[in-house]
Parts: sequence; C-alpha cells; structure tokens
Amino acid sequence: MMNDKASGGLQHVSTGTTLSLHSTRSGIIARGRRDAANAASNLHYKQAVADYNAGNYIAAVQGFTLAAEQGHAEAQYLLSTMYDEGRGLARDEVQSAHWERKAAEQGHAYAQANLSFRYYSANDFTEAFAWCQRAAYSNLAWAQYNLGLMYRKGEGVQQSNTDAAYWYRLAGTQNFPEAQQKLADLYYFGQGVPLSYTKAAEWYRRAAEQGNAEAQFQLAHLYATGQGVEHDYTQSRHWIRQAAQQGHEQAQRELKHREYRDP
Repeated sequence: MMNDKASGGLQHVSTGTTLSLHSTRSGIIARGRRDAANAASNLHYKQAVADYNAGNYIAAVQGFTLAAEQGHAEAQYLLSTMYDEGRGLARDEVQSAHWERKAAEQGHAYAQANLSFRYYSANDFTEAFAWCQRAAYSNLAWAQYNLGLMYRKGEGVQQSNTDAAYWYRLAGTQNFPEAQQKLADLYYFGQGVPLSYTKAAEWYRRAAEQGNAEAQFQLAHLYATGQGVEHDYTQSRHWIRQAAQQGHEQAQRELKHREYRDP
C-alpha cells in the first residue's frame, strides 16, 4: 500500500577513494569561489592530489594543508573530509568543521552542503537550510534533494510541498533517484503538484531503474492497480521482486503473499 511519508534525513556525501583534478565536482563549485591564492598553492594542491591517489595520505594532508592555508578552496574542502574520516591523520571534528567552513565561505558547493548537514545533525535547521540553499543554487543535485526534504518537512523554512516539488524536480532531472522517488510521491498524492498517476509512474520508473527500492515497490503497486500504467501483473511481480531483493520489508512481505499465484 502506498505510504505518504515525508521522513528521511539529509544526505551527507564524503570524499571518494580517488580524487581528480578535473572531476565533475570541480564543475559544480559556485562561480564565486576564489581560485588558489597563488601559483604555489596550486602546486601544493596538485601534488597533494597525486599523493592521495597514490595512497600516501600523510603527505596528502601536508600538501592540502599548505594549499588550504593559502586560500585554496578545494584543498580546504578535501582537508576537512580527511579530518572527518581520520585519513592520514587523527580524526578531528573541530578541524574538519574549521576547514569545511573556510571552503563553504568561498562558495564551494560540496563544503556548503556538508556544512548544512553538520548544522542539521545539531538540529540547527535555520543554518542548515541557509547553507543547503547556497549549495542547491550551485546545481548540486544532492543539495537540491536535501533542500526539497527541508521544504517538505518544514525544517528551517515554512513547509511547502510546492517548493519541495521544485527542488526534487531539479535534482531528479540530474538523475538523483531519491529525488525522483520523492517527486513521484507528490504526484501520486497531488501534493504541491497536480495529482497525476501517469507522472507518478514516470518518476517512479526513473528511480526504480536506478535501483531505488522504494520506487520499485511503488511502481509495482501502480502496475498491480493499473494507476498511471496499464495493469500488468508480470511487471508488478518483477518490480516487487527487485525491491524485495534489496531488503525492502513491505516488498518482501508482499512477495510472500503472491508466491502462491506465481507460475
């Protein structure tokens, strides 16, 4: 059965195992970000990236620190994540927060989003919303999704399903599956958008095809009831099984109930 849920906390994304000087991350950094303070800071940053990718985290910390102290925003952000993860040095929340804010104040979108998460975890929803909004305006999909969640739940901002749908859609068009699933929920219930089972099915499918278990479960429900799609028991069973295999408890229970009907 379809559930109307606005639950779910904000997402936090940490550094991956490999860095790149020309990653997509660089492309979404806000245009207001300052470049490195001077050529030396760029050199420190480039060497630190090479050290990090070679697994020499202690040297990477040293290089990122030199670049960060000279105002290099990406180095500040990466140094904050290394302090957060305890990679190459002792884990230190204070230092992590310090360098995260330095990068965020220069317009680094990932740092802004992580700073938002930090405030959210401390139940300071006003500051969490403000920093998340900055990152979302830089076209960072998971910040847009988080902003949608905050509008949906009325955390740090007046509750608005219309604004939630707006930000979910922006993240969803960047193929962020959780946002696609949440937008589909709004279409199914007609909250913040006109009720449309067809559009709900479209967005559930996009999320389901990316492996979102909740979307798979809800898409199965639509196929079982013929809402927004042609009634198709085979497709319904397929998506129920996909969700169940990922540990979706409702899907697992439904699959057991259906077993006696399956050929």
